[in-house]
Amino acid sequence: MNNVRTSGPLPVPPQVAEASAQGIISHRSDAFRALLPEVLDGLRPFFGTRAPILPFTCSGTGGMEAAVVNCLAPGDRVLAVSAGHFGDRFAEVARCYGADVTVHQVPWGTAPTATDVAEALRAAGPVRAVLLTHNETSTGVLAPLRELCAAIRESSDALILVDGVSSVGAARFDMDDWGVDVAVTVTQKALMAQPGLSLIATSPRALRVAHEGGQRRYYFDFPRMAAAVEEGTTTYTPAVAVLQGLRAAVGMLRAEGPERVFERHRAAAGTLRQSLLELGMTPAADAWCASPTVTAVHLPDGVGASGVRRALEREHGILVASGRSTWKENTVRIGHMGAFHAAEIEDTVAALWRVLGTTALTRKEVQAPGGHV
Repeated sequence: MNNVRTSGPLPVPPQVAEASAQGIISHRSDAFRALLPEVLDGLRPFFGTRAPILPFTCSGTGGMEAAVVNCLAPGDRVLAVSAGHFGDRFAEVARCYGADVTVHQVPWGTAPTATDVAEALRAAGPVRAVLLTHNETSTGVLAPLRELCAAIRESSDALILVDGVSSVGAARFDMDDWGVDVAVTVTQKALMAQPGLSLIATSPRALRVAHEGGQRRYYFDFPRMAAAVEEGTTTYTPAVAVLQGLRAAVGMLRAEGPERVFERHRAAAGTLRQSLLELGMTPAADAWCASPTVTAVHLPDGVGASGVRRALEREHGILVASGRSTWKENTVRIGHMGAFHAAEIEDTVAALWRVLGTTALTRKEVQAPGGHV
């Protein structure tokens, strides 16, 4: 079996796989009406909210689109704060639906600061919403979301829409306390389940805005889904097997405890970062904002990510991700979220050293990480 160290989808624990295979139930049945609230209530400590959590059968990008069509109308002015590929995507989704988007671009490899966002808001003028990416998987950067939200709230009543796709379940996320209006995540990353669902936490204000305005939509309607969830079901047929697996995953996360889950991710990220430094490689993210779920690392000059990825898979059974956009061929990304073991991270570092040792690099350029080979 491969050691999958991508940014997702990721392997699921055996208990989750077994739960997903236990047999389909109707989403209008009593069994489903018991299943759904158990799952959604179990997720609340990881979103940090008492607000409705809406399960849409789609990808994370679908969840971002749902946030846009419910909260924004054509012509609404929006500030998108982007520190990478997925921040850019959020802005593109808003533009697709007619929003007047101003992008505040942060250099790749670092995170926006509260000062950055405050200045960007002053320059942009009144905006309907601010789009934020909590964890930017293209660069391995975790934004200081609490501080960013506080800076927005000091000077604006804009809606705060957050891509939490690769952070919810692995990093602290206090939606209610921080003033987030919409938080989007998915099942196939830190939540340890199969792909298929986007889970969207919606503040009372976001639901009110969606009820009163937003854009024309049918499937991605927040108020209708919220009403269905209140009754213990969904508007349309959901990914039932994914929800069954998610129930098992949420049970495991709750048993471990949120604080221990967060610390496990932080520790894995720190160990990996230190090992890469010992290897003589440069993690892409600044240390102060390094992601707990994905580490992007720049490869030495002349070494292509495609070749490294192929060698890791063929020779070592390890899957990593390449970079995105302009970083595609000079960067690999290593995932450490959800269900993983420390040995899998160690094996990845050791295999990466061996692969790089077979390139045109000299021994002087790449040193073996202590204790791994």
